[in-house]
Amino acid sequence: MAKYLDKVWGFSKLVRKLKDGRKNPSVPTASVVLGLFGGFAVRFGSLNQLGAQFKIPGRWERWVGSRKPSADTMAYSLDRLYLKLLRRLLWMIAEQCKRKKVFRRLFPDIHWVAALDGIETYKSQKKDDCGHCLTRRVLAGDEYVTEYYHRDVVLQLVGVTPAVVLDVEALKPGETEAAAGVRLLKRFLGRHPRYLDAITLDAFYLQAPFVKELLRYRLHLVIVLKQANRELYQDAMGLCERAPVRITKVGTEEIRFWDLGELHTWTQLGRDVRVVRSVEKELTGKRKNGDFVFKQTVRDWLWCVISPEGRGNLDGELIAKWGHARWDEETRGFCELTQHWHLDHCYRHNANAMLASLMILFLAFTLTTIFFQRNLKGIWKKFARVALARLLMDDLAGHYDGSFWAAAPA
Repeated sequence: MAKYLDKVWGFSKLVRKLKDGRKNPSVPTASVVLGLFGGFAVRFGSLNQLGAQFKIPGRWERWVGSRKPSADTMAYSLDRLYLKLLRRLLWMIAEQCKRKKVFRRLFPDIHWVAALDGIETYKSQKKDDCGHCLTRRVLAGDEYVTEYYHRDVVLQLVGVTPAVVLDVEALKPGETEAAAGVRLLKRFLGRHPRYLDAITLDAFYLQAPFVKELLRYRLHLVIVLKQANRELYQDAMGLCERAPVRITKVGTEEIRFWDLGELHTWTQLGRDVRVVRSVEKELTGKRKNGDFVFKQTVRDWLWCVISPEGRGNLDGELIAKWGHARWDEETRGFCELTQHWHLDHCYRHNANAMLASLMILFLAFTLTTIFFQRNLKGIWKKFARVALARLLMDDLAGHYDGSFWAAAPA
């Protein structure tokens, strides 16, 4: 894998540019980052577990170099890792993915769409020295107690595979997810104004100040519409009773689709918005006690669509696909990262370290996925991702001479 990463991505040279705030470090920053990257790729669940591997003589030297970091060294480096440089590497990989035509479309489309979502990476009822913890009151037994947690917003491509993460931003104490989302999008779109065509968002983001801020970047916004936005929701549901409906049947699934056009209800925004609705009924059956038992599942989706002036009129069914892609990626991508990549595990309770480890984790997820899909096509479909990680572990920890990398860590 290292030869592929170097040949196609120039990875070792890019990693050598990363720095941290340690003075005269005995272990290079590149060795720390490569060690964490490799540890995430083979699914180690803690710094201590990874550090124990590095203590074994003759193992991992080809990957991290002759000066292998301890668990304490990795933690100390993560606390001081320069996030701007690491974020730049994340962006660079995303840009190269486009140029190298790595992405495979999940449905026909010419647009580049991303989803903005929140994830929780830490929670505890024990107070720590961290000054960046958010707080909330939760019920524990018969009483309410204070819970301390960290939450981040993540910008991730949808409608394509691999689902590359473009950026991540932590919520600060006292601010909303929308505020952190605006900060993330301003930073990413300021540097990459033409990378995206549209963003899909949860209903929480259907706020006039947030939408007005994003319309400056001339993006299509597709936002889930729920009853919390009462007037717009009621107006849309009322129109569905008399508006023309398009009915499509695919196998045991029936889809009723409405494109309601421009609505004037959201006065705070100061402009018309479009609403699209999709009601999907699916009949599934399974054998129980010798008989087939059928169950009908109904999913009712509404999306509010705000497009910049002069960007044309989007196809309504394409909007529905974008909305579904956001939900599919949340369940497929984040569920896999949580269950198999320890996304919800706090490797180090420090604000800088948590963001740094998240970005390295996302890099490992993206690049190993690309490597397996493009270079192990036959094996990719036969083995589970966890099994492939075990095979990768055998290679990384093997006893060999020389370095895997064209540019050894320094």
